[in-house]
Order: sequence, then C-alpha cells, then structure tokens
Amino acid sequence: LFYDENQSIKPTDISAEIFKSLIKHNATLKLKSQFRVKAGNDYVEFINLLLKNKLNKTSEKFHHNSYNLLLFDNLEEMIEQIKIQNDNHGLARIIAGFSWKWVSKYDSNLKDIKIGNCELTWNSVDKDWINSDNAINEVGCIHTVQGYDLNYCAIIFGNEISYDPISKKIFIKPEYYFDKNGKKSIKDPKDLKSYIINIYKTIMLRGIKGTYIYACDENLQKYFETYINKFQSKISIPDIVFLTYDIKPFINAIPFYDLRASAGSFSELQQIDEMQWVKAPDNFKINKDYFICQIVGESMNKIIPNGSYCIFSKDSGGSRNGKIVLVESSNIQDSDFGSSYTVKEYHSTKYADEDGFEHRSITLKPKSYDSSFANLELTNDELETFKVVGVFEQIITNSGSF
Repeated sequence: LFYDENQSIKPTDISAEIFKSLIKHNATLKLKSQFRVKAGNDYVEFINLLLKNKLNKTSEKFHHNSYNLLLFDNLEEMIEQIKIQNDNHGLARIIAGFSWKWVSKYDSNLKDIKIGNCELTWNSVDKDWINSDNAINEVGCIHTVQGYDLNYCAIIFGNEISYDPISKKIFIKPEYYFDKNGKKSIKDPKDLKSYIINIYKTIMLRGIKGTYIYACDENLQKYFETYINKFQSKISIPDIVFLTYDIKPFINAIPFYDLRASAGSFSELQQIDEMQWVKAPDNFKINKDYFICQIVGESMNKIIPNGSYCIFSKDSGGSRNGKIVLVESSNIQDSDFGSSYTVKEYHSTKYADEDGFEHRSITLKPKSYDSSFANLELTNDELETFKVVGVFEQIITNSGSF
C-alpha cells in the first residue's frame, strides 16, 4: 500500500495522519523514486519547488535531455502541438484546472472553456475518458486523469490560480474554482490552496515524455517564464528581395513603404519620403493598388506575427467594419513633422446625443494573444486627422507567394 499526501486533491481523501499511524508496522515501505516521467526525480523536485515558490532567481530553467517541458504564450499553438504529439505518439491530452463550470454536461452544444478566441469542451464522459474516441478534442480534469499515464499532456492553469509579484507567492482565487466536491466543507483558504496546488502537481506528473503549459493569469505566466523554456513558434519571417535594377513597377515589382507601421500603438513620427520596390513572386497577379510594408509589434500576433511583411490594398472606401486596416492619425502630434501609423481591426459606430446631433466613433481593436493590449478609441476631433491608408490582404509566406 502506497500513499502520497501530495496527491490529496479534495477533503474526502484519506488524511495523511491516518497513514502515518501505519509507520509503526514493519510492513511499511517508503517509495523513494518516481519513474513515470522520463525526467525522473529532478523533474518531480522542480515542480515541487516551482509551485511552492522555493526556486531562487539564479535557478536555471528546467532542462532534461529526455523530457520536453515547454511554456506556451499561445493557447491555440499549444493545442496544435499536443494534437501533433497525439498523432505521432498517441495518448496526448489537454488537461485544465477546475476554473470553468461544466455547462456542456446538460447541453452538448455549449462550450465550457472560453479563453480569448479559443472555445473548448470538458470531457464528455467521466469513465475512462483518456481512452474515449473524442478525448483529443476535449479537455480533461484531475478526476478523469488521476491514475492514468500519458505520453504528453498540455495543461491549462486556470483563473483560480495566480501569482503576486510583490510577495512572490502563488495565491488562489476561490471565486474562480468550480469543483464543488473539491472545496466542499473547506473553511481555511490555506487548505484550498494546498488541494489546488496538489491538483496541478499531480497532472504535471501525467506526461511520460513531456508537459506543455499555458497559464491564463498573466502574472503566473510571467513567473513560469523565469523557470520554464518557452515554445518557439515555427513561424519565420522570410527575407524579401529589394530590386535595385530592372525595376518594372507593377509588372515585376510591388512598392514597399518603410512606414515602420506599429502593430501596437501609433508609431513615432515617420515620413513616406522614399519608395522601394520588392520583387514580385512568380505567377502572382499584381494589382496597382497593392503595396507592402513591414508590421512591427505584438498587438496583432493572432493574425500578423511581429516583423511580418504584409500586402495591403489601397483603401477604396465602403464599409471597413471587421477588416484589418492600416490607418494614419496625426491628431496626437504635429502633422508638420509627420504622421503615425498602426494596424488594427476596424469598427465604426454612429450615435445621436441628447440634442439629436449625430456623432461617429471608431474603435481599433488589437488581435493579440497578449490581453494587455487595449482598444484604441477615436471620437470627435480625433477623427479629423484619421485616415485609412490600406486594407490588409495577406502576409508574405515562406513559399514566396501571397
């Protein structure tokens, strides 16, 4: 009979005190090694220290030649990678903390977990979910994975667990914890924290070959970044060919504007003084309204990775709602010195004030995996110097086509 108090996840579990009474008997054995994960005891010790905030600043990021521990900034990328591992190795699953209600239990058309644009469903079966037909497209919890071994697991740390950068401690937000059995009869917040920490420890030990991690809480994500290597996206920004001779505008070349368009907030003062020409991809039909510029920043990284070269078409008017646009605005700086540019998703609304006068407002929305980016709101006088320069068409791909 073996007992691990670090895997006690709810009040109804048998307490450590009862098992300690067995120490008096000669038949009691103590398990000193953990062989499930290929990283062995080094990994077990690492996650214990990580979740107890006992790693110091000088601690190196965890690395083991036989184990793949990675932190993801992008939940959709983590899901994509775990599905690749499932295709290659089998038994790869997504697991999450109990930070979302199980609404699909009563209506299978509903989604339980909503994180940004990503919508997921809890496990549709509670018995042997790991081996169920649709498991790779669902999210398991501690109750459906405890006791199972996986090759890879992708773990979503929910909103119920956070990190305080001032005290440098992990803390719990009980209002975001929805396991009724998991917090039944718990009165001491320290006990609830202990159970939740043990849940994450337990599911972090499911993956034999690797563990992927995504944290909903921004501060917890930053804390993990200190000690866990980040997944490097396969997306690469290709080189483009700038022509210096044999330039045939709109025949073999597309104009490039060095706007340094900022996919963040409005960029610093810039002037479009010089035009360069980019070699057009083979078999690409050039339109005289097309132009290229490089987009810098992370506020549009769901659609446009930082540093991407993008093709835009000159704005021809009409409705732009919901489109990605390159806009110019000089209302925040003197137009004699230049203009500012940004790329965002465009939304325009009209409304009437109490006197019946009609007004218009424009909202420029970021499309980022980083939730810290805010909408840019423009109203009244701010719209006088506002101009849509172009409408986003596509990124230049690695294949050299658009």
